[in-house]
Amino acid sequence: MVSERQVLPLLVNWWTAKSESVAKLAAQGKAGTGAQARDAKHMQSLAAFVRQMFVDAGLGEDEVTTDTVIPGYFRRSKNWDVVARHKGHLVGVVELKSQEKSPSNNANNRIEEAIGSAFDARTVQDISEAFGKLGVWAAWCMTFNRDCEPTRRNGVTSKHFPLDPAFVPFTYAGQYGTAIERFIAQNVYQAGWMVRTWVNDDSTVGYDEPIPTATAETLTTQIEMRVKFALQALRNE
Repeated sequence: MVSERQVLPLLVNWWTAKSESVAKLAAQGKAGTGAQARDAKHMQSLAAFVRQMFVDAGLGEDEVTTDTVIPGYFRRSKNWDVVARHKGHLVGVVELKSQEKSPSNNANNRIEEAIGSAFDARTVQDISEAFGKLGVWAAWCMTFNRDCEPTRRNGVTSKHFPLDPAFVPFTYAGQYGTAIERFIAQNVYQAGWMVRTWVNDDSTVGYDEPIPTATAETLTTQIEMRVKFALQALRNE
């Protein structure tokens, strides 16, 4: 069972790395330029945590890597945050994203990218079987700053077709949560993790996991099942 004692330090590291990145960029005169999004240090603890899930489930240390390139079909390649292999076959890939501010600028793009990344990997496998015998198993994870929601609500309406009532009332955290829930339900991704986090008035970090099908515990369970399947399927290789 994954406990709060395991997850909370990851989020403390996430907030600390974010703050350090902002201060560093500000000192360099680059604040607000988008450079922070390219500084992945804030995600390293989370990536290591998910990587360890695969190792604890039975894969070798050298079979699970972070920030690893695999081939694409509609694009040359894709860097996945965690890539797990066994005997030359792909066991799983995991994408870790975060939203610390300004979700109105790119939340839709991140969901579109998530769909595209899953589709691209499956197309590679369908056409070339480049990833071996097991097919593509993928997970998508989002760490979201609860307090970055715009104070002014998004009042988008559709003239011609009604919007999905699942997005009413609208929040960006809710949209991410619904997306992950539907990724799993529609088998776009086989697993996910949604974390909503914040900093309290006393500077302590809080978090919750609003999607029951996408928690650290469900992700661990699904990784364990996938690794068990892979070890059984490839035992004679």
